[in-house]
Amino acid sequence: MSTLTTFNYMTKLRYTPERVANLTLKDNPWLGLIKKNSGFSGEGMRIPIIGVNPQGTGATRAGSQTAKTNSGGQKFTLVTGEYDGSVDIGDKVLKSTRDNNGAFLENKVVEMDGLYETMASDLDVYLHGNGGNSLGQITSVSTNTLLLTNVEDAVNFEVGMILEGSATDGTSGAVYSGTATVTAVARDAGTVTVDDATAINTGTGAAADDYLFRAGTHAQTSGVDIVHGIQEFIYSTSTGVPALLGMTRTSDPIRYAGCRVPSSEITSMGIEQRLRHLGMYMTGQYHGPGADTGLLNPYDWERLSTSLQSRGYRPANDSEAKFGYMMIEAVLGGKRVKLYPDYHQPRGLSMLLKKDTWTLWSILNYIHAIEADGIQILRGATTNQYEYRLISYPGQVCNAPGHNGRVAV
Repeated sequence: MSTLTTFNYMTKLRYTPERVANLTLKDNPWLGLIKKNSGFSGEGMRIPIIGVNPQGTGATRAGSQTAKTNSGGQKFTLVTGEYDGSVDIGDKVLKSTRDNNGAFLENKVVEMDGLYETMASDLDVYLHGNGGNSLGQITSVSTNTLLLTNVEDAVNFEVGMILEGSATDGTSGAVYSGTATVTAVARDAGTVTVDDATAINTGTGAAADDYLFRAGTHAQTSGVDIVHGIQEFIYSTSTGVPALLGMTRTSDPIRYAGCRVPSSEITSMGIEQRLRHLGMYMTGQYHGPGADTGLLNPYDWERLSTSLQSRGYRPANDSEAKFGYMMIEAVLGGKRVKLYPDYHQPRGLSMLLKKDTWTLWSILNYIHAIEADGIQILRGATTNQYEYRLISYPGQVCNAPGHNGRVAV
């Protein structure tokens, strides 16, 4: 007979680390490529960055001794975030399949697999983001249909998702009162339909320029950092750089907040020239080791691919990556860089990264079942159901922001 104990045992057999990797990494290149370390412990981890080398040099011994200084730098203090997931397993399913020790698991495997995939997709969005956790911005509202400013952001929404709204992208401000539930997504048109758009902002309703979030994830309101995104470490400008993970970065915004190029220099350039210009700045003017990994939205990646193919560059599977992600290898700033299409990379923005400077820390595996007591399936308190829960305590960090860069494409 199929019992809760049997169900728990077979769940553990199915969701091995290899199986979880297949569910969570195969369609999320950056989540698959970034180095992972599940050994985070304690309240905070110091990530030092050497920003200044000793300056005791000169034409004479006396001069060098007068000028001598010690190495200097700063540190990030990494604290992991939190992200939860859960799905119900009906008691009726367990009992109606009691004569087949495997069938009951297969009956709910879609939901359980789907929960892993949803959490991985959400985390990948936030890994690419600016820390505010917005899923998209509204450009216009027609009754209950919300037209997104960027059509491709529709990929971040699913039917049944509960949304909240804000006038800000989550890096400042506060969330509106009220929520709405997604009833339809038109991915070709870039629209999201909800059950009641007026409920997103009680008394006013959703409006153009508002931002949308999964309920409870607006960073400034929720009080919980899910994970710090690439765009926080590689900031958009060299002025007004905000503090991050306890570090004030204004003393050297390139070294501590990433590389950029003056927008006036790339105004008339195409996508390939812009990437080359950033690569040149990273290894030339900023005297860094150069990037080895690039992330582009698939729209931008196809534009680049078309441009490069005329000169003999061809897309290929990355044989060094476990899941064989498609990539184009190009020379930027005198360095070979693998450029990947990643559908969670914002359209119109490319990141050139030094992969070994990034780590996704976590407490245990970056996504894992709650099972400290040895039980993965929990009995519902008020329903004839069981609950399967996942948890993530992630912390993305870069130990050398100045070796990474960004450019509008």
